[in-house]
Amino acid sequence: MLDSQPTYDVSNTASAVLLFDRAMRVQAVRSDIVRAAQELGRLSDQQLAEIGINRIDIDNTIERFI
Repeated sequence: MLDSQPTYDVSNTASAVLLFDRAMRVQAVRSDIVRAAQELGRLSDQQLAEIGINRIDIDNTIERFI
């Protein structure tokens, strides 16, 4: 009895791995959004207008994804 291998539910293990992978991807996307918002925040209103966005767009994106 002591020498038997513990049994694991493979579906639960796979689900946990997939959940962890998803969490890491979400964190990476959030980091990218924050970094982009910081870079865009350094631009003037004129520069933002030239690329077709404004400061409200930046704020809305942060609120939506962060």
